[in-house]
Amino acid sequence: MMHMRQYTGAILAIVLILALALTGCGSNKTESQGGSNSGNSGNHSDNSPGKPVTITFWDENSGPQRTPHYEELIKRFEAAHPNIKVEYVGLPASSAKQKYDVAIASDDMPDIGGINQFWISDFVAKGVLLDLEDYFSSWSEKDKIAASAIDGSRSSAPDGKLYQIPNTSNYSTLWYRADWFEDAGIGVPQTFDEFFATADALTDSAKDRYGFTIRGGSGSSKQLTEILYAYSGITDYFDQDGKATVNDPAHVEFLNQYVQLYGTNTPTSDVTNGYKEMVAVFDTGIAAMLQHNLGSYGEHTKAFGANAAEFKASPLPKSQQGYRVVTGGDNVGLAIFKSSKHKDAAWKFLTFLASEESQNYWNQNIGQMPTHIDSLNSDWVKSSQHILALSEAIADPATKVLIPPIYLPDYSSIQLNVLEPGFQSVLLGKVSPQDFLDEWAQAMEAALAEYQNSFE
Repeated sequence: MMHMRQYTGAILAIVLILALALTGCGSNKTESQGGSNSGNSGNHSDNSPGKPVTITFWDENSGPQRTPHYEELIKRFEAAHPNIKVEYVGLPASSAKQKYDVAIASDDMPDIGGINQFWISDFVAKGVLLDLEDYFSSWSEKDKIAASAIDGSRSSAPDGKLYQIPNTSNYSTLWYRADWFEDAGIGVPQTFDEFFATADALTDSAKDRYGFTIRGGSGSSKQLTEILYAYSGITDYFDQDGKATVNDPAHVEFLNQYVQLYGTNTPTSDVTNGYKEMVAVFDTGIAAMLQHNLGSYGEHTKAFGANAAEFKASPLPKSQQGYRVVTGGDNVGLAIFKSSKHKDAAWKFLTFLASEESQNYWNQNIGQMPTHIDSLNSDWVKSSQHILALSEAIADPATKVLIPPIYLPDYSSIQLNVLEPGFQSVLLGKVSPQDFLDEWAQAMEAALAEYQNSFE
């Protein structure tokens, strides 16, 4: 269980960094929205003119609120490095992992790409990612990336090596319509009893309003994991005997109540809704609450426009044990593929995106937490309601951490092929919560056993 211990330490480290930032310790830098940043790529390559090369970059979560910001960063990079051209390819979040899998199967991978932390183990098992340890060790900025983020990436790989440099960090968030809450005289739910009561109280079928929206389509399993453990207060994914805790009676209890929201306190379309559809339900005034993460901030900001004060962020409610549980493993970062013919150029682009200036620009615009220590101390971090709300909860000494076993090579495939269709069956009443959670537990126990046997 070394991976779990390492990643727990990583999460606690980033909590400390956030706490220092929020209390005004450290530098007090203001972000720069303009200019260019060449990045410092270490000893593997330099900024001298050379033969022009083109590298392909895949964005794992493209969209109108994110793609323009990458396009701007690419412009800045190319201006500083005229011998390197970056070909941008945007992948919708709902199909990004599948597109990567197809590219791997056909040996047609990009030079560099954005990858979620929970994909690392699968990609490493397939042998397609470049080990970045040598590049990273010679990079002059290596100590500026939060050690917690780097440790988290290493802990996600079966061999404990570094294959991804995180440039943004995320946490599960309860977005809510502050104006609806105020009109109804209701406070933000601090317990799950209050959460269920609020979802019911803010449902008004006459106005086509619902208290909540459930993600039933692509990506559902990740959010379901977060809210299950947030409810129960359980912080071990496996017990000492290798038995999964996901089918604990507390989770069965929660899921039985949770699925009762569907179709009554949520739209019936939720059963197939992925990220974009789920966010649209909230942004178009159909739902009062949405469980997602900090990453949807840009979508909400654009949708609400001048009325941005009408939505706010809160951590998930406290568990039945009286404390909050946050889920780790939600960093997103940059990886270079072994098949790249321009690894040095790809590394130069990676370090540019991971720099303080780029992280400030990127994270401020998409609404997520940076991993660069100087960026974490920026004024915009300290004045962002959504980041402050989550940071304060994370920094609470009573808050506990769940460590998903994202180091298991089969983890992401189980999420995609077992849990997502299984959860839809539960919402439609075709499978009971107990049977679904039992199947989930069995799949994870088998994956753990296979992983452990590989070391014997």
